[in-house]
Amino acid sequence: MSLSTILWIDLQPTLHCFNQPLTRRLVKNRPIKRWSFQHELDEACSIETIHSLMLETINNGREKYHLMGHGISGTIAHLFACKYPEAAHSTTLLSADTAITNQWTSHYLKMRSQLPCSREKILLHLSSHLFGSNLSKKYPIFASLLAKCLDEEYIFGSIASQIRLGSIKASDVPTLVINGNNDFVVDRNAKTRWEEQLKPGDHYRSMESARHFFQYQQANQTTNVIESFLDMIPEDGMNKSLTIKNDYLPTKISKND
Repeated sequence: MSLSTILWIDLQPTLHCFNQPLTRRLVKNRPIKRWSFQHELDEACSIETIHSLMLETINNGREKYHLMGHGISGTIAHLFACKYPEAAHSTTLLSADTAITNQWTSHYLKMRSQLPCSREKILLHLSSHLFGSNLSKKYPIFASLLAKCLDEEYIFGSIASQIRLGSIKASDVPTLVINGNNDFVVDRNAKTRWEEQLKPGDHYRSMESARHFFQYQQANQTTNVIESFLDMIPEDGMNKSLTIKNDYLPTKISKND
């Protein structure tokens, strides 16, 4: 029997290089498709807009997927599964908190608004927290990628207007959450917050000595955790078209950072 496809949700394609060590391993045993989104500069966007585009892709293929994503992409994938559980076999969230807007970008925006430092210095400092000292020679490269993401890709809010969207609730599909226990963004208390939300059959995994982009630095271990989870999920096909649910208000995105 053929295995269902992983649909990797990618709302910040500039940072996809950090996902590739993991996806290259996962694709050896299971098909993977990448759903990438990048809105136009100064274009208003919302969670609802992204979900409608995701729904169009999934309906066109009439296929159920294992949804997967890192950071904001995983958060958006989970919210999609909460609205359309019949479109997903499962969701896997990497570096995700129950607080929807707790992302690496929100920490950057807070630093940028409060510290009398240049953007470059803040991004270099942020890189040290996101990746750790063993990759210090690559900080300038990481900072450049983070800056491009901030300028061109989907984030929640801006320096002028930071937003709050509440907390994630459990979805009806099996859910795997993997976080690093040394993550600067998603702190260790996230385990307690997630355990209050996850239902029986869901799983939470804390990666030892791992930071925010652990899928880049600990790809083998992450692959093993994900494959073990996916192997336990029964699969059935999707046989009807889905319609859009208007559960979220539009969130205007500003790039004044």
